[in-house]
Amino acid sequence: MCPVITLSPATLTNPVIGVAYSQSISASGGTASYTYTIASGALPAWASMSTAGVITGTPTNGTAAAFSVRATDANGCTGTLSYTITPVCPTVTITPAALAQGTVGTAYSQTLTASGGAASYTFTLASGALPTWATLSSSGVLSGTPNSTTAATFTVRATDANG
Repeated sequence: MCPVITLSPATLTNPVIGVAYSQSISASGGTASYTYTIASGALPAWASMSTAGVITGTPTNGTAAAFSVRATDANGCTGTLSYTITPVCPTVTITPAALAQGTVGTAYSQTLTASGGAASYTFTLASGALPTWATLSSSGVLSGTPNSTTAATFTVRATDANG
């Protein structure tokens, strides 16, 4: 009779799109050593799993995958655990965090940059409204010539190459 073989961790950490991922699965309760296989479902296309239970790869999109991993011990006893893995977007940071004030009648230009994702980035207005004199290019240049001292509140979104 086979002992209960338990796999861990209970859940996998979600990988970040565009960042190398490595997650080890281990087993206990049987006789070492263990080999690991996919029992059902499938790993995402970007991932592979070694017979030592290490899942590696670099996610290219946010598509989730559901699969079960089977651990087989030295005596042929098995344990299985189901997992779901969902790649998440990286945190994209826009700089500068605050814009310099413009001067009425003087041309204004501020280039926004983004980091934390995969280049290239597309900039769009996420909320609020630009001043009536200003435009925001998709490459992140806020420009125009201020014609009043009226303040404007708005939020800019940067979207990386992976969306």
